[in-house]
Amino acid sequence: MTNKGFNILDCTLRDGGYYTDWQFEPKLVKKLVKSLDSNGVNIIELGYKSPVKGGPYRKCNDGFINSIIDFEVKADLAFMIDVKDYVKDDKVNFDLLNDIINNSDNSPFSICRIAAKYSEIKYLPELSNYIYKKGYDIICNLMGVSLLNYSEIREFIDILEGTHVGGTYVADSYGALYPNDVRKIFEQGGIDGIHTHDNLGLAFANCISALDNKAHWVDGTLLGMGRGVGNVRTEQLLTYRQDITSDLLDCIDDFSKLKEKYKWGHNTLYMLAGKNHTHPLYVQDLNQSNLSNLDLLNAMEELNEETTYFSEKLSELKEQRTVVVIPARYKSSRFPGKPLAKINGKEMILHVAEKAKDAVGIENVYIATENQKIAILCKSAGYNIVFTSDSCLTGTDRVAEAAKEIDADIFINVQGDEPMIDPNDILRVIAEKKNNPASVINCVSKLHSDEKAEDKKIPKMVFDCEKNLLYCSRSAIPGNKDNGSNMFYKQVCIYAFSKSQLEKFSQEEKTPLENEEDIEINRFIEKGIGVKLVEVNNVSYAVDYPEDIAILEKYIDEK
Repeated sequence: MTNKGFNILDCTLRDGGYYTDWQFEPKLVKKLVKSLDSNGVNIIELGYKSPVKGGPYRKCNDGFINSIIDFEVKADLAFMIDVKDYVKDDKVNFDLLNDIINNSDNSPFSICRIAAKYSEIKYLPELSNYIYKKGYDIICNLMGVSLLNYSEIREFIDILEGTHVGGTYVADSYGALYPNDVRKIFEQGGIDGIHTHDNLGLAFANCISALDNKAHWVDGTLLGMGRGVGNVRTEQLLTYRQDITSDLLDCIDDFSKLKEKYKWGHNTLYMLAGKNHTHPLYVQDLNQSNLSNLDLLNAMEELNEETTYFSEKLSELKEQRTVVVIPARYKSSRFPGKPLAKINGKEMILHVAEKAKDAVGIENVYIATENQKIAILCKSAGYNIVFTSDSCLTGTDRVAEAAKEIDADIFINVQGDEPMIDPNDILRVIAEKKNNPASVINCVSKLHSDEKAEDKKIPKMVFDCEKNLLYCSRSAIPGNKDNGSNMFYKQVCIYAFSKSQLEKFSQEEKTPLENEEDIEINRFIEKGIGVKLVEVNNVSYAVDYPEDIAILEKYIDEK
């Protein structure tokens, strides 16, 4: 039977700081400390004392803490240090320690916890004795215990013999332990407490297993707030030990807002990280990324047993999120209701959306429209809808407006009146954009044999030897002095933009040449933004007038 007289250490501010950069509102901190104290929490760990950059609870300056905790607290206050922050050239940097850690008689703190990996435990005797002489009680935490066998845990215990360390902890840093693993650790003796992570959803069960096997201390955080997936919940431990008071529930309500913002807590990626000993900060970052589910799983496979966090490693795996936005305006001056016009029995907008879906997946396809009928049709087919205003000057203006509501890095504009586009061309445009992030990307192809350069409906493009667009016109360009040119290329309406390029595009009215030609790509050129062209060979045909439907159906039948 578990001893219900166990001690609870709360480290919400220290561990939760990995999400807030160790910055918390003073009012919230006061409320947290008062509610923990009134509910009998034995030690409240307020943060780190660290030379590493971060907010005030990364530094825990004594004067700052005194200005916040300006009321009597029955619980002991603690701070943590990481061994790695105070070791340089294989030696403890005592000068740095002395600069950062004051004597306890001038400090609100009475306890220092020292966190060490197995490779760092050799520094613990001199570190702990030095800080003990400053008047603090010492607790040592052994990190990454799931990676260790018991002889290595025993080495940690033995190395502290003869020191002034008053308590020993093991930390399940990767959330990989099962209750039976915990039982075996504590049956051997020599360990006083445990800090559990919830990757496998077993943080509370592992605490109970430790307490059943003579642990005296367990760590927790309010709502489990902590690095990566987070920890056992302090309120779980308190409820298990005793009744709780309403002020703690009020504080939980406040921290619920932080959880909604930062989204820590058990999920499948954290469970994979626990099983495979992946550092929790990788998953914390991946959860904030725009990767598809497939890319997330591939990234986790690459990160198997990456026990040390390197941000560079993650940047190699993360991809920019790319979405396709299809502007679909009902009130076309030349062809009202054009997106809903049927081609071989299916609405044109759905033809285009299906091609986009084949390129980037349905979850990354958005229909930008001002019309309810178009929205209802596309939403029923499973596509994302963004309602845009009726005053957008062009399709790209509509994409720019939609982009304000979409969290993505690359925006592909596929015009809703080109149902013969090739999904592979969309992928080529995406690849070109990644290689040329400073440029807008657009497509170009040679005129078909039955298309005329003089046709004002067809924008013609001229470009330099590096496929940089020089100009786009409805006139037959380029020309020569004799019988015309055989170098006619037409615009194919697949574009790629960054969000900032769309913002710059939409900041003012149509530019002079854009207005004259009625071709929106010219606005980028006039505003000094380069346009890189991707030549495509497939048949494309834009629908501008009702009579174009029959021509298009003929093309589709032939293809």
